[in-house]
Amino acid sequence: MNTPTGSIIRKAAGFTLVELMVALALSLFLLGGLLLTFASGRSAAADAEGLSRIQENMRFASDSLLRDIRNAGFRDQLTLTLEEYELIGQNYAVITDGEALTVRYAGRSHCGQSRQAFDLYSELQVIENRYFLDADGNLACEGRSGSTGNTPFFGPGRQTVLAAGLNNLGFEFIPDDAATPCTFADEADLATACTGVRITLEFDGLGNGETRTAVLSASFRNIIVDRVFGR
Repeated sequence: MNTPTGSIIRKAAGFTLVELMVALALSLFLLGGLLLTFASGRSAAADAEGLSRIQENMRFASDSLLRDIRNAGFRDQLTLTLEEYELIGQNYAVITDGEALTVRYAGRSHCGQSRQAFDLYSELQVIENRYFLDADGNLACEGRSGSTGNTPFFGPGRQTVLAAGLNNLGFEFIPDDAATPCTFADEADLATACTGVRITLEFDGLGNGETRTAVLSASFRNIIVDRVFGR
């Protein structure tokens, strides 16, 4: 059967310009949706990783901070001299302007020393650690140790950073009506002695001006034991 030449030409024709433009627009729309979905998922993953890093950073800092604060006021009568023993009893915990906390106790290393940097069997010394927010927004600790064999009594302080990215740092004694400065020069002081500290950490969230706040509490274990059972 003979087919007209015009019919063959029409059947072999491709897409029109309008059809191509519509197909291209739909393709761009679908591609844009895929890219938006990918970017959104990547942003969510980055936010989750950032939040996890912040939480881990704060967890490490809080663990170190709380563990050290619990030792405040610890005195060993068998290894300390009378001068060292009394020095810890005088101001075993001090808060300066609500922004810096200094604690004293009998120990073998301060916060500026690594665990591998000292002999586990060395004698106890008076440890003084001061926690504060430095100019770069870091939770920092300046530690120093001293004994009656040193001149001056305390050696130079060494500073270390526990956590970065803080906006504010605050300290309050527990209970609220505790007598300050925190001291137990004699038995009568224990009745109103500071038994702990409340710590407020403020740091940025995940953008958009979001601010997060963590409130921690640490007890002075040795002071509580002495207050309950006496010295």
